[in-house]
Formats: sequence, C-alpha cells, structure tokens
Amino acid sequence: MKKMLGVALVLLTVCSLTVFAGGSKDSGTIKIAMMPKFKGENYFDAVRIGAQEAVDEINKNGKVIDFLYDGPPQDQATNQRQVDILEGWIAQKVNVILVSPNDPNAIAPTLQKAQSRGIKVLTFDADAREDARDLFINQATANDIGEGLVRGASDNLKLKGYGPDKPAALGIVSSARTDANQQAWVAAIKALIAAPEYNWIVIKNEETDIYYPGPDETTTQSMSGTLIGRMGPGPDQIQAAMGISSMAGPALGSQYQAASVKPDPAVVYLSGVATPNGLKSYIKDATNPLDAGVLWNCMDLGYLSIQAACQMANGTITGSSTSMTAGRLGHRDISNKMILLGPALIFDKNNVDQFNY
Repeated sequence: MKKMLGVALVLLTVCSLTVFAGGSKDSGTIKIAMMPKFKGENYFDAVRIGAQEAVDEINKNGKVIDFLYDGPPQDQATNQRQVDILEGWIAQKVNVILVSPNDPNAIAPTLQKAQSRGIKVLTFDADAREDARDLFINQATANDIGEGLVRGASDNLKLKGYGPDKPAALGIVSSARTDANQQAWVAAIKALIAAPEYNWIVIKNEETDIYYPGPDETTTQSMSGTLIGRMGPGPDQIQAAMGISSMAGPALGSQYQAASVKPDPAVVYLSGVATPNGLKSYIKDATNPLDAGVLWNCMDLGYLSIQAACQMANGTITGSSTSMTAGRLGHRDISNKMILLGPALIFDKNNVDQFNY
C-alpha cells in the first residue's frame, strides 16, 4: 500500500479524446459520475479525495473530465435512493458510472439500463451482479480481509492466554445483510476459523453473535454496545469482537470507552475494518482492547477507479482486458473483469501514525 501524502506523481496513461455515450467530441470531455454507498463518512470522503486527484492529473495532461459525485446520505442509504441518482445520470448521458451498490441485485436493472444506453458501468468498493457492470475495482479480496482480521485476532488472543486449549468466542458487527462486501468477509472469516490453525476461535451462534445493523450509525452504535456488554472471560461470554464495516469498527472502540462496566482489556480483543484515523485514538489508548485494524488505501481506491473509468471511456481497456497502467499506481492485472487494488493493510500501534486518512 502506498501513502497518499507526499508521493511523487508519475505521468499518467494518456486518455484519448474519443468519447462515447455523453460528452462532446468537440470538447473532448469525458463525463464520469461516481456514487458511494452513502455520503458524509470518512471512508468514502477519502475515496473521493483520491478520485479527485486522478481527475486533476488527467485534466492537467490536456484532457477534460467532467466529474460528478453524489450519493444518498447515511440515514437514507437505500437502493432506491441510489437508483434515483443513477436515473438522473442516465438522462444526462454520462460516459461512465462508478458505483458502490447498497444492494448488488436490486440495483442491477438500473445499471443494465445504463449499459443499454452506451454508458460504461464500473463498480468499486462493493460489487453488483456481474451481468450489470463492465468491471469491478476491488480493494482487496475477501480472503485477504478475512486473513488479516483472523490472523490479528489469533496473535492477540494468544497473548491473552487463549488458544487450542482455551477457545475464544467471536462476535461480529457487520452492516446490511444485502451488502456484498460484508457477506463475503463473513464467509471468509468462517472458512478461516474452521481450519485447524484457527479452529479454537469459534462463532457459537450465528443468529445471536453476528449483528447486522445496516448503514445506520445509531443502530451500529447500539448493536456494538450490546456486543461489548456481552464480552468477558466466562464460557457464556464473548472474548473477541470484529466490526467489519467502516462504522462498526470505530463503534466497538467508542462503545467500549462509553461502557459503565468495561470488560477487562486483558481478557478481550477488539478489531475492525475502518480507516486508520477512524481507529487511531482507540489503538493508541492502552486501556482500550481495540488494538488493530484492517483496510486498504482508500484514496488509492478512488484514484484507481477514475483511472479505470477514463480508460474504459476511450477504449484503452475493455471488460476483456488483462492489464492496465494506472498512473502512479503502475501496472494492474485485470482478471475475470476485476481490477485488484492490492493486499490488505493491517495497522496497529506500530504503524497507525504513518497514515492520515
């Protein structure tokens, strides 16, 4: 993973002036519209910063990208709100749509409508149905995320005395049940803890020990607080908790701090998928058992997404391409219509200060 600040920029792969569904051949404008799952949250704010960086670089090279960015607010992060915005972009005849779907199946008909109008459709952060998009810009594989979370939990729990002779119960705060990312990560975690290396980490009851608050901040905080209240060293308690959304990870840390009766940090472990800044204060607090986080460089994800969108618009890459050159990120393989950003980033007290997003 590369740090975003102070990185010297390399010359971009040149985007041609050819345009497709929207934009003007006379002006050479490529109209790219980008939609997060929701707005007003530090994860997608960081993605937008990286996307704008790529737009600015391409424009400095004599090309013109008209960059549109919009999405539903956090408390209205529904498929219908995303569809309403997408319909507007289809009417505007944009060239490329970049979207992080809240529901991969329900959004598919609208994305297919865009494709039928000649608009290139790319997903980022979370995927849609494969028949409803041209490429998926994936930040990290589900197995990479699962491995980072489970390995970190295993290493830390062993230091607290857990292991094959003393199993640890695991609880998870996810997002919505329809969220493709979280479902894939839960599946990866379950597969890993079923393997001999980690089979002493146990989800005792999936119905009660995996929480699905959806994208609502208040519900996420409430469910995280409930999980914290169930934690402790006893056989009927939970010893490890993972927050696997950008809201759930910080919520575990904040709910631990707010708890009137706190489980002993020497016997419980917290971790999450979130930005380094979202977890930094908890990781650096020795009294808080949230010791590590897993993510990727969010700004690089936005940067790669715009690079791919520009090159899809002018035909430099297609859904059948096997590689691309993504500006300062360099060579990226394309496999099964997916561009992978890179391996997951694991951050803890030793390196969290190196990142500022």
